[in-house]
Amino acid sequence: MSKKHDYDNYLVSLFSPRLAREAVWGIRALNVELVRVGDMTTSEAAAKMRYSYWRDALGKLYGDHPVQTPVSRTVHDAVHRFGISKTWLRRLVSERENTGAGTSFETVADVEKYGERAYACLIHPHLEALGVRDMHADNAARAIGVATAIMNFSRSLPLLLPQGRCDLPKDLIEKHNVDLEALYANPRPTPELREAIYDFSTKGYTRLCGVAEIYVPNSPRQGFPALLAAVPVKEWFERLERAEFDVFDKRLQRRSLRVLWQLWRASRKGTWLDASNIRK
Repeated sequence: MSKKHDYDNYLVSLFSPRLAREAVWGIRALNVELVRVGDMTTSEAAAKMRYSYWRDALGKLYGDHPVQTPVSRTVHDAVHRFGISKTWLRRLVSERENTGAGTSFETVADVEKYGERAYACLIHPHLEALGVRDMHADNAARAIGVATAIMNFSRSLPLLLPQGRCDLPKDLIEKHNVDLEALYANPRPTPELREAIYDFSTKGYTRLCGVAEIYVPNSPRQGFPALLAAVPVKEWFERLERAEFDVFDKRLQRRSLRVLWQLWRASRKGTWLDASNIRK
């Protein structure tokens, strides 16, 4: 499931030892299940029931009798083999439930807080599966989570705007005078939207540079495979820049063949930065 629905992070997992890799696959598959709740249910009541099911299943993961589904069994094995903290899995369920379709964000700071919780809680268990519980590594995970949220909110616009929806925070829209009604009627890369995307994505890219420059050097080396989650995000931001911040550019919706090579290079170097990535 992880390979099919979360391919970039499946590639990230390949740079971890086998047992840690399998734990990551299980937790990423759980995330896919939670993300799909909105697509698989026809009413808010049905969605709440589904989230309630996963909350109950989560409680059983820490006992001896997990719910007998492939995802639950895999996560159960990870929990008991590596001592994965219940905090991260609880947060994963609650954040997905609290930010379903139609959720809006008032400020960029709100998006950043969401990223720290909803996306970082997928990296923290990966660190734990690698035997790392460290303040600097956790700070790195939160910053990567922020950048991931910014990427996903930007990347989803071509899909959401025709549906009359937009995940960009309201303060960013107002700052750049983006006319949402016009974009709902005719989705296109207006100059105002490009400026907003430039502003938004720069914040995410800067977070990734900060992680590589500040947190990675002070984190245990054995946790670096989990922090490679930054590489596909960085690569997408760089493609966005080459597309002149046009989120409708079809190349941005395709898988990049460069990601695997960049992951390999970063894993060898111990960083995803080089001189050309450091913006003056």
